[in-house]
Amino acid sequence: MSSESGDLSAQPGVDELLRALRRLERTCEPPIGVGAFDVLYASVVEVVVWYSPARPEHRPGEVAIPTAWLAAAWAALLGGARLEETALEEFGQGVAGGRWLLALLAQLPGVVARAEPLALEWSAPPEPPSENSG
Repeated sequence: MSSESGDLSAQPGVDELLRALRRLERTCEPPIGVGAFDVLYASVVEVVVWYSPARPEHRPGEVAIPTAWLAAAWAALLGGARLEETALEEFGQGVAGGRWLLALLAQLPGVVARAEPLALEWSAPPEPPSENSG
């Protein structure tokens, strides 16, 4: 195993990102495109999903997305960046990788997908009221 995965697990937010993906119990639909996917597993190396296409010319199957791509895009979102299509494609090393980043990150709490222009934004979910408030 490369030292890259060890460095990745030390990045802020990666553990929360992977935990959130592991907690997805329902079939997910990307904000754009066709089909659906289920997260099979999320590790420090990769996130693997089962893609179920809506079009007969597409084939179902496993898709592996490097966690390093997700971690970099997630860190940018947490840092206040608005990730438009071009940025997602850069993080995902191409159009397909960018679309998978969009699909996965859009499932996370606080992430909002915008259609025009295509972009992801993040804001912290509201804190639940504490027992001592009031």
